[in-house]
Amino acid sequence: MKAIVKFQILALVCCIAATTTAQPLFQVPKPTCSSVPISLITQDIFATYHWDFGNGTTANTYQPPIAQYSSPGNYTISLTVTSPTPFKVIDSVIITQLHPSSWVGSGACITEGLPDIFLEYLHYTTFSPYWVRSYMQDEAWTPVRFKLSGLLTKSVFPLTVWDKDDGFWCGASDFLGEIAVPVNTNGGQFTDPSHQLILTIKTKMVNSTTYSQSFPVNESPAQPTITCANDSLYSSYASSNSWLAANQTTVLSNQAVFRPTTAGTYYVRYNDANCPSISDPFYYAPGCAAVATAELADEATLLTFPNPSTGVFEVTLPIGGNDRKWTCQMTDSQGRLVEQLNPALTTNSTLRIDASAQPSGIYFLQLSDGQKIYRQKVTIVRV
Repeated sequence: MKAIVKFQILALVCCIAATTTAQPLFQVPKPTCSSVPISLITQDIFATYHWDFGNGTTANTYQPPIAQYSSPGNYTISLTVTSPTPFKVIDSVIITQLHPSSWVGSGACITEGLPDIFLEYLHYTTFSPYWVRSYMQDEAWTPVRFKLSGLLTKSVFPLTVWDKDDGFWCGASDFLGEIAVPVNTNGGQFTDPSHQLILTIKTKMVNSTTYSQSFPVNESPAQPTITCANDSLYSSYASSNSWLAANQTTVLSNQAVFRPTTAGTYYVRYNDANCPSISDPFYYAPGCAAVATAELADEATLLTFPNPSTGVFEVTLPIGGNDRKWTCQMTDSQGRLVEQLNPALTTNSTLRIDASAQPSGIYFLQLSDGQKIYRQKVTIVRV
Protein backbone atom coordinates (compact mmCIF):
# COMPACT_ATOMS: atom_id res chain seq x y z
CA MET A 1 0.00 0.00 0.00
CA LYS A 2 1.35 3.34 -0.97
CA ALA A 3 1.45 5.68 1.98
CA ILE A 4 0.97 9.38 1.61
CA VAL A 5 2.90 10.74 4.50
CA LYS A 6 2.41 14.32 5.48
CA PHE A 7 4.54 16.11 7.94
CA GLN A 8 2.66 18.75 9.81
CA ILE A 9 5.56 20.84 10.99
CA LEU A 10 4.49 22.69 14.06
CA ALA A 11 6.64 25.26 15.81
CA LEU A 12 6.70 23.76 19.27
CA VAL A 13 9.43 25.93 20.72
CA CYS A 14 10.09 24.73 24.22
CA CYS A 15 12.59 24.49 26.99
CA ILE A 16 14.05 20.98 26.98
CA ALA A 17 15.43 19.66 30.26
CA ALA A 18 19.18 19.32 30.01
CA THR A 19 19.11 15.95 31.73
CA THR A 20 16.84 14.39 29.12
CA THR A 21 17.90 15.68 25.74
CA ALA A 22 20.72 17.23 23.78
CA GLN A 23 20.79 20.57 22.03
CA PRO A 24 20.05 19.78 18.39
CA LEU A 25 18.10 22.42 16.50
CA PHE A 26 14.94 20.28 16.17
CA GLN A 27 13.55 16.81 16.83
CA VAL A 28 11.53 14.36 14.74
CA PRO A 29 8.90 12.38 16.69
CA LYS A 30 8.77 8.60 16.51
CA PRO A 31 7.17 6.58 15.20
CA THR A 32 7.09 8.63 12.03
CA CYS A 33 4.08 8.20 9.79
CA SER A 34 1.23 10.07 8.15
CA SER A 35 1.22 13.35 10.10
CA VAL A 36 4.16 14.18 12.31
CA PRO A 37 4.82 17.47 14.14
CA ILE A 38 8.48 18.44 14.29
CA SER A 39 9.56 19.95 17.62
CA LEU A 40 11.76 23.01 17.27
CA ILE A 41 14.25 23.29 20.11
CA THR A 42 16.16 26.36 19.04
CA GLN A 43 14.52 29.69 19.63
CA ASP A 44 14.21 32.21 16.81
CA ILE A 45 17.68 33.67 17.39
CA PHE A 46 19.39 33.10 14.04
CA ALA A 47 19.56 35.40 11.02
CA THR A 48 18.54 32.81 8.41
CA TYR A 49 16.96 29.35 8.33
CA HIS A 50 17.06 26.83 5.49
CA TRP A 51 15.15 23.53 5.64
CA ASP A 52 15.78 20.56 3.35
CA PHE A 53 13.20 17.81 3.80
CA GLY A 54 15.02 15.17 1.76
CA ASN A 55 12.18 14.92 -0.76
CA GLY A 56 13.14 17.69 -3.15
CA THR A 57 11.41 20.47 -1.21
CA THR A 58 13.01 23.23 0.87
CA ALA A 59 11.94 26.25 2.93
CA ASN A 60 13.59 29.38 4.28
CA THR A 61 11.44 30.12 7.32
CA TYR A 62 11.89 29.63 11.05
CA GLN A 63 8.62 27.71 11.20
CA PRO A 64 8.91 24.97 8.58
CA PRO A 65 5.97 24.07 6.33
CA ILE A 66 4.41 20.65 5.92
CA ALA A 67 6.62 18.18 4.08
CA GLN A 68 4.94 15.40 2.11
CA TYR A 69 6.41 11.96 1.38
CA SER A 70 4.85 9.66 -1.21
CA SER A 71 6.06 6.34 0.21
CA PRO A 72 7.58 4.75 3.31
CA GLY A 73 11.36 4.56 3.60
CA ASN A 74 14.32 6.31 5.19
CA TYR A 75 14.50 10.11 4.99
CA THR A 76 16.60 12.95 6.39
CA ILE A 77 15.50 16.44 7.38
CA SER A 78 18.21 19.11 7.69
CA LEU A 79 18.11 22.63 9.08
CA THR A 80 20.90 25.13 8.32
CA VAL A 81 21.10 28.31 10.40
CA THR A 82 23.36 31.34 10.13
CA SER A 83 24.26 34.18 12.49
CA PRO A 84 26.48 37.27 12.15
CA THR A 85 27.73 36.53 15.69
CA PRO A 86 29.82 33.33 16.02
CA PHE A 87 28.44 30.57 18.22
CA LYS A 88 29.86 27.28 19.49
CA VAL A 89 28.90 23.82 18.23
CA ILE A 90 30.30 20.32 18.58
CA ASP A 91 32.46 19.56 15.55
CA SER A 92 33.22 15.86 16.12
CA VAL A 93 33.16 13.00 18.61
CA ILE A 94 35.95 10.42 18.43
CA ILE A 95 35.55 7.13 20.30
CA THR A 96 39.05 6.00 21.21
CA GLN A 97 38.23 3.07 23.51
CA LEU A 98 35.37 0.59 23.88
CA HIS A 99 35.10 -2.28 26.33
CA PRO A 100 35.80 -5.36 24.18
CA SER A 101 33.02 -7.40 25.82
CA SER A 102 30.38 -4.67 26.07
CA TRP A 103 28.71 -5.60 22.77
CA VAL A 104 27.20 -8.80 21.37
CA GLY A 105 29.65 -10.24 18.85
CA SER A 106 29.80 -13.19 16.48
CA GLY A 107 28.82 -15.75 19.11
CA ALA A 108 25.17 -14.83 19.62
CA CYS A 109 24.87 -12.38 16.72
CA ILE A 110 26.19 -14.39 13.78
CA THR A 111 26.22 -11.65 11.16
CA GLU A 112 28.05 -9.07 13.26
CA GLY A 113 31.85 -9.17 13.33
CA LEU A 114 32.17 -5.64 14.74
CA PRO A 115 29.70 -3.30 16.44
CA ASP A 116 27.38 -0.98 14.49
CA ILE A 117 27.89 2.20 16.47
CA PHE A 118 25.66 5.24 16.84
CA LEU A 119 25.42 8.08 19.35
CA GLU A 120 22.28 9.16 21.16
CA TYR A 121 21.82 12.54 22.88
CA LEU A 122 19.83 11.04 25.73
CA HIS A 123 20.36 9.36 29.09
CA TYR A 124 20.42 5.62 28.44
CA THR A 125 17.50 4.79 30.77
CA THR A 126 15.21 7.46 29.27
CA PHE A 127 12.68 6.59 26.60
CA SER A 128 12.37 9.40 24.09
CA PRO A 129 9.37 9.99 21.80
CA TYR A 130 11.82 11.66 19.39
CA TRP A 131 14.67 10.58 17.15
CA VAL A 132 17.71 12.07 18.92
CA ARG A 133 20.62 10.13 17.50
CA SER A 134 23.50 10.36 15.08
CA TYR A 135 24.01 8.41 11.89
CA MET A 136 25.28 4.83 12.32
CA GLN A 137 28.72 3.48 11.44
CA ASP A 138 28.49 -0.19 10.46
CA GLU A 139 31.18 -2.69 11.49
CA ALA A 140 33.27 -0.01 13.22
CA TRP A 141 36.08 -0.25 15.71
CA THR A 142 38.18 2.30 17.52
CA PRO A 143 39.00 4.96 16.72
CA VAL A 144 35.49 5.78 15.47
CA ARG A 145 35.03 9.37 14.32
CA PHE A 146 31.60 11.00 14.13
CA LYS A 147 31.58 14.27 12.20
CA LEU A 148 28.74 16.23 13.77
CA SER A 149 27.20 19.65 13.31
CA GLY A 150 24.22 21.50 14.67
CA LEU A 151 24.70 20.37 18.27
CA LEU A 152 24.76 23.48 20.45
CA THR A 153 26.64 23.56 23.76
CA LYS A 154 24.51 26.00 25.76
CA SER A 155 23.30 23.32 28.17
CA VAL A 156 24.73 20.17 29.69
CA PHE A 157 23.44 17.02 28.01
CA PRO A 158 24.14 13.27 28.07
CA LEU A 159 25.85 11.54 25.17
CA THR A 160 25.46 7.76 25.02
CA VAL A 161 27.21 5.22 22.78
CA TRP A 162 25.31 2.22 21.40
CA ASP A 163 25.85 -0.89 19.30
CA LYS A 164 22.74 -1.39 17.20
CA ASP A 165 21.47 -4.97 17.40
CA ASP A 166 18.18 -5.75 15.70
CA GLY A 167 18.60 -9.32 14.49
CA PHE A 168 16.67 -12.29 15.88
CA TRP A 169 19.68 -13.66 17.76
CA CYS A 170 21.17 -10.31 18.72
CA GLY A 171 18.51 -9.00 21.05
CA ALA A 172 18.28 -5.34 22.02
CA SER A 173 20.96 -2.79 21.18
CA ASP A 174 23.99 -2.83 23.49
CA PHE A 175 24.72 0.14 25.74
CA LEU A 176 28.44 0.96 25.53
CA GLY A 177 28.69 3.89 27.95
CA GLU A 178 27.65 7.47 28.67
CA ILE A 179 29.29 10.82 29.43
CA ALA A 180 27.85 14.23 30.28
CA VAL A 181 28.80 17.03 27.88
CA PRO A 182 29.47 20.15 30.01
CA VAL A 183 27.87 23.52 29.40
CA ASN A 184 29.79 25.60 26.83
CA THR A 185 32.50 22.95 26.70
CA ASN A 186 35.70 23.62 24.79
CA GLY A 187 36.01 19.89 24.21
CA GLY A 188 38.57 17.42 25.48
CA GLN A 189 38.74 13.79 26.57
CA PHE A 190 35.88 12.24 28.55
CA THR A 191 35.61 8.81 30.16
CA ASP A 192 33.02 6.42 31.55
CA PRO A 193 35.24 4.18 33.72
CA SER A 194 32.49 1.66 34.51
CA HIS A 195 32.16 0.86 30.79
CA GLN A 196 35.80 1.51 29.85
CA LEU A 197 34.62 4.13 27.36
CA ILE A 198 36.95 6.94 26.29
CA LEU A 199 35.97 9.57 23.75
CA THR A 200 37.22 12.96 22.59
CA ILE A 201 34.92 15.88 21.82
CA LYS A 202 36.03 18.74 19.58
CA THR A 203 34.15 22.03 19.34
CA LYS A 204 34.43 25.07 17.09
CA MET A 205 33.06 28.58 16.66
CA VAL A 206 30.92 29.02 13.53
CA ASN A 207 28.61 31.47 11.81
CA SER A 208 26.63 28.67 10.17
CA THR A 209 25.77 25.10 11.07
CA THR A 210 23.51 22.31 9.81
CA TYR A 211 21.72 19.77 11.98
CA SER A 212 20.37 16.66 10.23
CA GLN A 213 18.13 13.92 11.56
CA SER A 214 17.48 10.67 9.71
CA PHE A 215 14.42 8.57 10.45
CA PRO A 216 12.26 5.78 8.98
CA VAL A 217 8.80 6.63 7.64
CA ASN A 218 6.37 3.79 8.31
CA GLU A 219 3.60 2.63 6.01
CA SER A 220 0.19 3.69 7.23
CA PRO A 221 -2.55 1.08 7.70
CA ALA A 222 -5.81 1.27 5.80
CA GLN A 223 -8.15 3.97 7.07
CA PRO A 224 -10.83 2.50 9.37
CA THR A 225 -14.47 2.82 8.33
CA ILE A 226 -17.66 3.05 10.39
CA THR A 227 -20.91 1.22 9.75
CA CYS A 228 -24.15 1.57 11.68
CA ALA A 229 -26.40 -1.35 12.68
CA ASN A 230 -28.55 -2.29 15.67
CA ASP A 231 -28.33 1.30 16.86
CA SER A 232 -24.55 0.94 17.28
CA LEU A 233 -21.42 1.98 15.40
CA TYR A 234 -18.98 -0.69 14.21
CA SER A 235 -15.29 -0.26 13.33
CA SER A 236 -13.80 -2.11 10.38
CA TYR A 237 -10.99 -3.20 12.73
CA ALA A 238 -11.74 -5.89 15.31
CA SER A 239 -9.30 -4.53 17.91
CA SER A 240 -7.12 -1.56 18.90
CA ASN A 241 -9.90 1.00 18.46
CA SER A 242 -10.60 4.32 20.15
CA TRP A 243 -13.93 6.06 19.57
CA LEU A 244 -13.76 9.84 19.40
CA ALA A 245 -16.32 12.61 19.74
CA ALA A 246 -16.56 15.45 17.23
CA ASN A 247 -13.87 17.44 19.11
CA GLN A 248 -11.46 14.44 18.90
CA THR A 249 -11.69 13.54 22.60
CA THR A 250 -11.84 9.83 23.42
CA VAL A 251 -15.24 8.49 24.52
CA LEU A 252 -14.51 4.73 24.44
CA SER A 253 -11.32 2.69 24.14
CA ASN A 254 -10.43 -0.88 23.08
CA GLN A 255 -13.86 -1.70 21.68
CA ALA A 256 -14.88 -2.51 18.11
CA VAL A 257 -18.53 -1.55 18.80
CA PHE A 258 -19.76 1.76 20.23
CA ARG A 259 -23.36 2.61 21.18
CA PRO A 260 -23.64 6.43 21.38
CA THR A 261 -26.08 7.92 23.87
CA THR A 262 -26.66 11.08 21.85
CA ALA A 263 -26.78 12.07 18.22
CA GLY A 264 -23.67 13.66 16.78
CA THR A 265 -20.49 13.25 14.81
CA TYR A 266 -18.06 10.49 15.77
CA TYR A 267 -14.76 9.03 14.59
CA VAL A 268 -12.91 5.81 15.21
CA ARG A 269 -9.12 5.67 15.44
CA TYR A 270 -7.22 2.45 14.75
CA ASN A 271 -4.26 2.46 17.15
CA ASP A 272 -1.65 0.78 15.00
CA ALA A 273 1.66 0.42 16.86
CA ASN A 274 3.53 2.45 14.24
CA CYS A 275 0.97 4.61 12.49
CA PRO A 276 -2.46 5.30 14.00
CA SER A 277 -5.17 6.02 11.43
CA ILE A 278 -8.48 7.82 11.88
CA SER A 279 -11.78 7.39 10.04
CA ASP A 280 -13.80 9.97 8.20
CA PRO A 281 -16.41 11.69 10.42
CA PHE A 282 -19.66 9.78 10.81
CA TYR A 283 -22.95 11.42 11.81
CA TYR A 284 -25.03 9.21 14.09
CA ALA A 285 -28.72 9.64 14.92
CA PRO A 286 -30.69 7.38 17.31
CA GLY A 287 -32.30 4.46 15.58
CA CYS A 288 -29.21 4.17 13.38
CA ALA A 289 -30.53 6.82 11.02
CA ALA A 290 -27.03 7.69 9.93
CA VAL A 291 -26.73 10.66 7.63
CA ALA A 292 -24.16 10.01 4.93
CA THR A 293 -20.86 11.86 5.04
CA ALA A 294 -20.16 13.34 1.59
CA GLU A 295 -16.91 14.30 -0.04
CA LEU A 296 -17.16 17.83 -1.44
CA ALA A 297 -15.30 16.75 -4.55
CA ASP A 298 -18.25 14.50 -5.44
CA GLU A 299 -20.88 17.15 -4.74
CA ALA A 300 -21.09 19.53 -7.70
CA THR A 301 -23.08 22.11 -5.74
CA LEU A 302 -20.32 22.52 -3.17
CA LEU A 303 -17.37 23.80 -5.15
CA THR A 304 -14.35 25.08 -3.20
CA PHE A 305 -12.24 27.73 -4.87
CA PRO A 306 -9.50 28.71 -5.31
CA ASN A 307 -7.83 25.44 -4.44
CA PRO A 308 -4.86 25.61 -3.87
CA SER A 309 -4.95 29.04 -2.27
CA THR A 310 -3.01 31.15 0.21
CA GLY A 311 -5.50 30.16 2.90
CA VAL A 312 -8.75 31.94 1.99
CA PHE A 313 -11.41 29.78 0.32
CA GLU A 314 -14.99 30.22 -0.87
CA VAL A 315 -17.45 27.33 -0.85
CA THR A 316 -20.62 27.31 -2.93
CA LEU A 317 -23.75 26.31 -0.99
CA PRO A 318 -26.47 23.81 -1.91
CA ILE A 319 -29.99 25.05 -2.64
CA GLY A 320 -31.41 26.54 0.55
CA GLY A 321 -27.99 26.68 2.15
CA ASN A 322 -28.26 30.42 2.75
CA ASP A 323 -30.86 29.77 5.44
CA ARG A 324 -28.78 27.25 7.40
CA LYS A 325 -26.24 27.77 10.16
CA TRP A 326 -22.87 26.50 8.99
CA THR A 327 -19.91 25.43 11.11
CA CYS A 328 -16.44 24.54 9.86
CA GLN A 329 -13.35 22.96 11.28
CA MET A 330 -9.97 22.22 9.73
CA THR A 331 -8.19 18.94 10.44
CA ASP A 332 -4.92 17.35 9.42
CA SER A 333 -4.59 14.05 7.55
CA GLN A 334 -5.24 12.03 10.74
CA GLY A 335 -8.37 13.95 11.59
CA ARG A 336 -6.79 15.95 14.39
CA LEU A 337 -8.34 19.36 14.86
CA VAL A 338 -6.08 22.17 13.61
CA GLU A 339 -8.45 25.13 13.77
CA GLN A 340 -12.13 25.88 14.40
CA LEU A 341 -13.14 28.29 11.65
CA ASN A 342 -16.01 30.78 11.40
CA PRO A 343 -17.42 30.72 7.86
CA ALA A 344 -18.91 34.02 6.68
CA LEU A 345 -21.85 34.14 4.27
CA THR A 346 -21.13 36.36 1.24
CA THR A 347 -23.49 38.22 -1.08
CA ASN A 348 -22.69 35.61 -3.75
CA SER A 349 -24.32 32.78 -1.75
CA THR A 350 -20.97 31.31 -0.81
CA LEU A 351 -19.18 30.74 2.48
CA ARG A 352 -15.89 32.55 2.89
CA ILE A 353 -13.41 30.58 5.01
CA ASP A 354 -10.21 32.20 6.22
CA ALA A 355 -7.50 29.68 7.18
CA SER A 356 -4.60 31.98 6.38
CA ALA A 357 -3.11 31.44 9.84
CA GLN A 358 -2.06 27.91 8.84
CA PRO A 359 1.29 27.09 7.19
CA SER A 360 1.58 25.54 3.73
CA GLY A 361 0.24 22.01 3.49
CA ILE A 362 -2.72 19.74 2.82
CA TYR A 363 -5.78 19.90 5.10
CA PHE A 364 -9.44 18.86 5.26
CA LEU A 365 -12.29 21.33 5.63
CA GLN A 366 -15.30 19.80 7.37
CA LEU A 367 -18.51 21.82 6.97
CA SER A 368 -21.76 20.97 8.64
CA ASP A 369 -25.26 22.44 8.47
CA GLY A 370 -26.38 20.32 11.44
CA GLN A 371 -27.79 17.60 9.19
CA LYS A 372 -25.02 16.64 6.85
CA ILE A 373 -21.25 16.86 6.86
CA TYR A 374 -19.21 17.84 3.80
CA ARG A 375 -15.51 17.13 3.68
CA GLN A 376 -13.12 18.75 1.21
CA LYS A 377 -9.38 18.38 0.81
CA VAL A 378 -7.70 21.76 0.36
CA THR A 379 -4.13 22.88 -0.18
CA ILE A 380 -2.55 26.00 1.29
CA VAL A 381 0.50 27.36 -0.52
CA ARG A 382 2.49 30.20 0.97
CA VAL A 383 4.11 32.59 -1.49
